[in-house]
Amino acid sequence: MRRYVRKHLEHVEGYTPGEQPREAGFIKLNTNENPYPPSPRVLDALKALDTADLRKYPDPLSTELRRACASRYGLPGEDWVVVGNGMDEILAMALRAFVDPGDKVVTVYPTYSLYEVLCQLHDCHLHYVPLDADFQFPEAMYAEIGRFCFLTRPNAPTGVAYPRETVRRFCETFDGIVLIDEAYVDFSDDTCMDFPCQFENVIVTRTFSKSYGLAGLRIGIAAARPELVSEFIKIKDSYNLNTFSQAAGLAAIEDEAYMRSRVGQVRTTRKRVRESLITMGFDVPESSSNFLLARWNGSPDAAHIFETLKEHRILVRYFKLPGLENALRITIGTDEECAALIEVLSSILLPSV
Repeated sequence: MRRYVRKHLEHVEGYTPGEQPREAGFIKLNTNENPYPPSPRVLDALKALDTADLRKYPDPLSTELRRACASRYGLPGEDWVVVGNGMDEILAMALRAFVDPGDKVVTVYPTYSLYEVLCQLHDCHLHYVPLDADFQFPEAMYAEIGRFCFLTRPNAPTGVAYPRETVRRFCETFDGIVLIDEAYVDFSDDTCMDFPCQFENVIVTRTFSKSYGLAGLRIGIAAARPELVSEFIKIKDSYNLNTFSQAAGLAAIEDEAYMRSRVGQVRTTRKRVRESLITMGFDVPESSSNFLLARWNGSPDAAHIFETLKEHRILVRYFKLPGLENALRITIGTDEECAALIEVLSSILLPSV
């Protein structure tokens, strides 16, 4: 059967998403989903849809949603925004539009592991520059030369947000496209969404999966100069955002107050959980995301803790990757979910602390 498959794919390993259990009863703290439902306006918008219209194709350009995003983020107009079927499609489109096979793509390590898979699929070379000891932006990045750069801010999986001025300096020095992935930025203190207005080579991406609680509808956006957005539109799928997603996304982004209130709850819980983890002996960098990276240097090891939590029907994320072997990434859930996590962790680690 291999003779039917592109030779290039023989050495490509697909992306492994976080576990999605099929049975009920799990506490899911492994995929950075919002623990709270989306705005009630989203349900109202979906109920208001005329089912007779489902026979028709959706707006291929998602015009209303693009216009609302431009207004929300202070961009000059809808021609500065493109939307996609989740952030993943946006990232894939960016490589298709701006990177040729064989080109060099730059990013830091550790970072979002999908970048490597996308570069493998596109047959371009991904070059990693390690973060410094405190997970901060490495000075060596300023000397990098490449066609394209993925820069996640706040970083995943560390949760650390590099200073805005640091990112600005990098955008000024890097000669290629800089894609600033702001999937988690609503949980932080500032944004780089104004950078496309300042730099012709900057793309800023957002998702509706985290702060807006719409992971199940797959909505992502990219903001950039119209000349770059037109290239996205040239190569995107014809109808890449369905009718439900367009309606839900529009309702969500127009209810800023609701989103901010839920983000505030997550941030409050995040602070309390971090303090508890540190008290237990974990090393936890300050996070600007809706998750925490908890490093453990004791016994049992992080892999054992991960498996034991799963036995208690609590899912967190464990990456068996260089530099992360002793770490767990923990999504911030509701207060009740996080209290259950801390209780089980305490029972696991009691002999060790």
